[in-house]
Amino acid sequence: MPFCQLEYGKIYYDEYGDGVAIMMIHPPAMGRKVFSYQIPLGEKFHLILPDLGGHGDSETKKTMFSTKEYAQEILAVLDHLQIDKVLLCGYSSGGNIVQEFALSFPERTRAIILCGGFPKVHSYLLKYEHIAGMYMVKRHDKLLAKGIASAHTAEKHIRDMLYQHMLKVDRQTWFYCYHESLHFSCLERLPELKVPLYLFYGSRDFNNKHIRLYKKYVPQVQTFIIKKVAHQIITKKPDEFNQALIQIVKQLT
Repeated sequence: MPFCQLEYGKIYYDEYGDGVAIMMIHPPAMGRKVFSYQIPLGEKFHLILPDLGGHGDSETKKTMFSTKEYAQEILAVLDHLQIDKVLLCGYSSGGNIVQEFALSFPERTRAIILCGGFPKVHSYLLKYEHIAGMYMVKRHDKLLAKGIASAHTAEKHIRDMLYQHMLKVDRQTWFYCYHESLHFSCLERLPELKVPLYLFYGSRDFNNKHIRLYKKYVPQVQTFIIKKVAHQIITKKPDEFNQALIQIVKQLT
């Protein structure tokens, strides 16, 4: 498995295909395996799926990472692969890292896609979800991992793979990722965004209320609503998501 060497360890990633570079960034604990249904995109594009520090197969000495530090990891992997510009896709709170990267390194960003993303925790329900996650990581981490994996797919072999991969995460990393996400905000910086922004939400996802926030600060944002699904678009409606992503790349190139 290829890896990018950093001062504090190794960032492992999967790499498929060639062409337009697309990197997908996972939410806390889930690691690169959550994008298993997106691997077919590697037949058309240069697809990179990293395990961020403290997650999955990556080996790092440190366990607490800020959103900015994860953005620096993305930059390190891009430099390692000699990729000039990347289309970044962030799933759930992985979108925080994607937004941070695009705002910090617009010259390296082709566009960003947020799937169930948010510019800040803007509702009591989302706040409670983070706090409950932090509690479960400390007290019932395996139960939480099993619940998250089960919520993403009915296919047993994929569900088991997700669960086993989630158990590799450092527990302090997992907890701190929720803490970072809870306090993350790029709302006031959104008008500075210099790259195209695409939003994906399930029609049953309460996070789709964030569309109004994005449109207020980024009027040219493009939105995709996937029907009959909540938050787990990439695993429960992968065909719709993948086809829409292919169309986005066509627009950009």
